[in-house]
Amino acid sequence: MKKVFNGSAVPRHLVFILKDGSFTVQWDEHRVQELLTGRYRPYQTEDFGHAITDYELNQLKAAGRVEHYNKYFVWLYSLPEQGPAQFEPRPQEARLNRVRTYYLNTTRPKTELRAIEAALSELRLGDDFFARIRGDLVVILGKNGAPFRQLTDTEKAQKHLQSAAPDVFNDLVIAFVETPVEDNDYRWQTEPGADGEVIDPELIHDSQHDLSVTAGKRVVLVVSDDHEREAFCDLLLDMKLDLRVAATGADAIHLIEDFHPHLLLMDLQLPDMHGWRMLNKVKETGRLDDLATIVVAEHTSSADEQTFALTVARIDVFLVKPLSMARLRQNVWTVLKNHPHTTP
Repeated sequence: MKKVFNGSAVPRHLVFILKDGSFTVQWDEHRVQELLTGRYRPYQTEDFGHAITDYELNQLKAAGRVEHYNKYFVWLYSLPEQGPAQFEPRPQEARLNRVRTYYLNTTRPKTELRAIEAALSELRLGDDFFARIRGDLVVILGKNGAPFRQLTDTEKAQKHLQSAAPDVFNDLVIAFVETPVEDNDYRWQTEPGADGEVIDPELIHDSQHDLSVTAGKRVVLVVSDDHEREAFCDLLLDMKLDLRVAATGADAIHLIEDFHPHLLLMDLQLPDMHGWRMLNKVKETGRLDDLATIVVAEHTSSADEQTFALTVARIDVFLVKPLSMARLRQNVWTVLKNHPHTTP
């Protein structure tokens, strides 16, 4: 007897990944819907990232978004927003269909970028603020190069920097970018726990094309699932990273001691020990402070675990499945670019 599925069958080619790493289904020529949030977004063909893989579909099955799939169709469960009629834009979006994000303009010429980066590093603020060139001037963005979402957050950052180093940051000016929702340079980050955070489109482009940040950098990968390990290896090798792979926490610890990697990419559920225990053992060797760390957790991970990861364990990035390869690539590239011990 042929099995009957409850989900809605959608041609597989209509379920794909956008350049910013979002899982989407295309309902009409100029519109897609995010599978994790149910939000609708404008779409043009240049927004296409890549066809969805079996590995990514399996993640969506585990997260309760996909019931079944084969070579030709994907059976989708009902999406969170329960149909177009119930979709309501956030207040931030509703304001004339525009979204405003903020940054700090140093009013310093772009030739002073290195000096400002050095000042942030000396103040131990390099993890919280990111300097980059916009036009002919140096501007300050938030963590991992993301713009500030709220004016109040931008004002706090301005006061903090001016107080910490008035000689460098006394002339900081709050600036903003207001982008139409219809503008396809506008991107939403849809990782669980980060819904609504704006990703800089320049970062998306650079993370996909710039290999100068990643080529030759050493990375240790430790994951327990064979399919996940294969998918991650393909991505990291495509980024020209010098890769070593471990299947257990114990193997990873030995690799970190001998290989001196720039980046550790790890799963929390390892066959011989929990990821937090492994990190504690790495810390005992004295290697953890010099090591950029990305943790990939199951979709059942709690908000408390994420808070612990970022505040107590002091890892750089905590990602929750389902996770597209495009999103992972963005985070690997960004961490290697910004971590003080991985930059030239």
